[in-house]
Amino acid sequence: MQRLINRDFLAGLMCLVIATLVLLQAQAYDMGTLRNMGPGYLPRFLGVSLAVLGLITMAFSAKTAMAFPALNYRALVCITVGIIAFAYLMRPAGLFIATIVLVYICGLSERRFRPVKLGILALALCLMSYLVFILSLNMPIRLFPWSF
Repeated sequence: MQRLINRDFLAGLMCLVIATLVLLQAQAYDMGTLRNMGPGYLPRFLGVSLAVLGLITMAFSAKTAMAFPALNYRALVCITVGIIAFAYLMRPAGLFIATIVLVYICGLSERRFRPVKLGILALALCLMSYLVFILSLNMPIRLFPWSF
């Protein structure tokens, strides 16, 4: 007998839960029409789309029953600490330093620490973040601690 509860089924269930929460929150806003969209139109559309994808994922999960994987605690802790460090360093240290710290802390989650590859990744993420957020979107984000 196949187990119905596997990671794909749980992922689909989480999509349904998040979609339900989004749809409940979107009820407070006017939907508008397709020609004149209101503030609730996009959240409702995304909520329904996420619910449909969750149902599709749950439907296909019965075909791929597999054992639930072991939880990687090292990756869970390193990535969580990296995100928290990024959030706390963003304002005082700037985007550049906060991104480098994020990449190196998250890099500790792997068994083999590769500082050169992580440095290249950090610089690429800094460049992309600069191009997207500062140049394209004109967001007032501090790039370095001494700038702005």
